[in-house]
Amino acid sequence: MKEDYPKLFKPINIGKVQLMNRAIFPPISTNFALGNGRLTERFVRHYERRARGGVGLIIVENTSIDFPEGKHMPFQPRIDSKAVLKDWEWLTFEVHKHEGVKLSIELAHEGWKRIGTDYLSPEKIEELVEKFAYSARLAMEAGFDMVEVQAAHGLLINQFLSPLTNHRDDEWGKPTRFAVEVRKRIAAECGWDFPVTIRLVVDDFLEGGISLSMGRRIAQELAKAGYDMIQADIGLGPKEKRLEPMHYPQAWRAYLAEKIRPLPVPVAAVGMIREPAVAERVLETQADLVVLGRTLIADPDWVKKVAEGKEHLIRRCIGCSECIKAVHDEKGPIRCGVNANVGNEEEIQPAPRKRVVAIIGAGPGGLEAARVAALRGHEVHLFYEVFGGQLILAKVPPGKEKIGWLIEYYRNVLAEIPNIHLHEGKVTKDDIMKLNPEAAVIATGAKPFLPCSGERGLIVPFDRILRGDVKVENKNVLIGGGGLVGVETALYLAGFNNRVKIIKRTPAVLPNVERITRGYLLRKLGERGIPILTGRVFVSAGDGYAIVENIETGERETIECNVIVGAFGMRPHIPFVIEGIEYHIIGDAKSVRNIASAVKEGYEVGRRL
Repeated sequence: MKEDYPKLFKPINIGKVQLMNRAIFPPISTNFALGNGRLTERFVRHYERRARGGVGLIIVENTSIDFPEGKHMPFQPRIDSKAVLKDWEWLTFEVHKHEGVKLSIELAHEGWKRIGTDYLSPEKIEELVEKFAYSARLAMEAGFDMVEVQAAHGLLINQFLSPLTNHRDDEWGKPTRFAVEVRKRIAAECGWDFPVTIRLVVDDFLEGGISLSMGRRIAQELAKAGYDMIQADIGLGPKEKRLEPMHYPQAWRAYLAEKIRPLPVPVAAVGMIREPAVAERVLETQADLVVLGRTLIADPDWVKKVAEGKEHLIRRCIGCSECIKAVHDEKGPIRCGVNANVGNEEEIQPAPRKRVVAIIGAGPGGLEAARVAALRGHEVHLFYEVFGGQLILAKVPPGKEKIGWLIEYYRNVLAEIPNIHLHEGKVTKDDIMKLNPEAAVIATGAKPFLPCSGERGLIVPFDRILRGDVKVENKNVLIGGGGLVGVETALYLAGFNNRVKIIKRTPAVLPNVERITRGYLLRKLGERGIPILTGRVFVSAGDGYAIVENIETGERETIECNVIVGAFGMRPHIPFVIEGIEYHIIGDAKSVRNIASAVKEGYEVGRRL
């Protein structure tokens, strides 16, 4: 309830514009615009859906002020011409249908990160300042309540601010000069009453760049120059520090906001704030506003649910980085690992006819299918041995605890839907058919497979390790398989003083894992001293050793090990087939992939039933 979080729901002013709460949906690239920078219905629906959830301020994703020269994403929107004004009027109209929600837009220019600002002529710099101001004027005319200037993440204004990219000896060599001039020119175009906020680098996270003490001085100067709110963020440093993998703790970046306070303007904290209690704690001690990015991608009703005392029904972002993989690795439209409705924003519609539906398996696919099918009015019977399926194992390795949030979400939300019936325990085909179902969904996941010697008990499947059936401490361990499961199992075992090695057939390690998470995990392997021997295949094993073969040379080598763990992969598990009724196979039972694929297929089959 609102009274449980007084800071979060206390109104605050940005300039002369009042926000009804302290929650901000920040600029997150969606790739929902067209390649020419024009908006699409999908783009507009995305932001309207976040507004419907009751967030205080929405800041539209980084938008080009100089198209195409200044763009840095393949489907980045633009606001540099009267020709696009109607697009933005459409967006502001849809968002402002929701009372109290304020709307901003981030004005951005990629700049020239590799060579810095030194080569720019003074005339070019003046032109860029004018472009920021012109875009701000267009935003005001389109109906935005304010604008935000992008001055972080290594983009143009960050390049002027940082000593790593600005070595000029003229007036533009003063780090804050460009940002100050942008603020003045926007005021000249729009008036000082039109608020301008800034997403500001306060730490470059690179040696020789902006330090936190320098960042505080910059923030003070820019607040004095008239910026109406500062979002404390990072700069030229690694993407891992702003697109954090799951393993980072909640609100870890909030200290950046805390360290630049007090200021005469509000300061916003950013960085993996997922739960209302955490948001409230940040507001009590570290910041004036909280930025809820991936949080509101996963659950656009987060603010509304908190206000109504329904925190237990929040679908928390688990940090799986599916959104980052989609946008940054694949250069495609954003998607979410736990919210399959991202990009569609459709309401679940009642089914034309109520039916009895049997769902076998309660992993992410089966749980989502049960949720959606039941919300459509079907009588749903969910059969399972373990509520959560493979999620139970997935949350065990170091830093993966947030996966448990997804299990909690489904347990809580299914408990509130009266037409879902849970059947725990082993299930047979006869158990299913006794219900006379009209449709069945097989969501029984996958099981580990062992290529050889498993029958002699010499290889322990990874699931027995993560489940705790087999305890391994202070041993020499060889793991067969260098995919995500093998790497995470290795890190888990290293936490019990084991000396671990990994062998892998192919040269690519974690090839299907999003790049930032991949880099993080490889670094952790290095810190733990866990080698990966690629181009090796498992041949045989004996008491205290394993024999592996080098694929290229054919040479065999003996590796000393007390325990061999099989993480060679998974294979779909389908316990039985049901004939004569509508029948669907989803998730890993169909093809072994990831949480996002299972949730998406569960959602889609639930909508079709």
